[in-house]
Amino acid sequence: MIASVRAAWFADRKRPAVWTVTLTWTALALAFGVGVPYLVHLALAGDPEQAEASATLLDTVLPGQLVTTGIGLFPLFGGAIVVILGALVIGNEYRWGTLNLIFTQRPRRAQVLAGHAVALCALTLLLAVLTFVALAAVTALIALVEGRGLAWPPPGQLAGAVAAAWLICCAHAGLGFLLAIAFRSTATAIAVGLVWTLVLENAVSGLALVVGALEPVRNLLLAPSSGALAGALGARSQFDGGTPGVLESAGAAGPVIVLAGYVLVTFGLGTWLAGRRDVG
Repeated sequence: MIASVRAAWFADRKRPAVWTVTLTWTALALAFGVGVPYLVHLALAGDPEQAEASATLLDTVLPGQLVTTGIGLFPLFGGAIVVILGALVIGNEYRWGTLNLIFTQRPRRAQVLAGHAVALCALTLLLAVLTFVALAAVTALIALVEGRGLAWPPPGQLAGAVAAAWLICCAHAGLGFLLAIAFRSTATAIAVGLVWTLVLENAVSGLALVVGALEPVRNLLLAPSSGALAGALGARSQFDGGTPGVLESAGAAGPVIVLAGYVLVTFGLGTWLAGRRDVG
């Protein structure tokens, strides 16, 4: 098992597409999480009538709001990027025919796929940590430029936000992993995954606001559960002027259970499918 994890990690970290997706997401997180609000703050700063709005925007891009700013980016934007990452990692193995070769060698199929799953979860942890480190660096720079103090969130809250972001990423990566195995295609897996998370799930989530019978269904969906977890950690709801995808939540326990279930089901089902099906 350890050898399979090492082999998968070696292959993943050598793929330019993996690092392209990771760095693209980091750039987008900085742009939408910090860059755009700060630019709007600068545009409003000279207008006395917009002084309150300008100050509010500035507060959101300071280190004290690192937890809410960071976790709010993952339910919608980060989730979609990680679906792509999950599909790329395993889908390219089908594209290049390497799985066929590996399966004819000594390792069992379940062992090989489990190694890819563990390596993919490690990649998502790296992505989550890198995102918060980048946000911390940029928000600290803004605080220094604006002459504001470096008031950081409590370490426990920050660790909880990173863990929540990792769980959201693992759940979305698992979806991309499963779809790539099911379709044996990177492009198809990405297309279906993005349509499912960005279109269908958000449509059901919106309908649940007016059709009460759909609310239990919404609570079991991937994107709304991710948004509810972000909301439970303090991110502002999309209906309250917050980041799109974030929802109000009474607590984190329910969303955590649902997302953990997605991780277990998607990776487990993908591994089982690859092991049972002829991949030739």
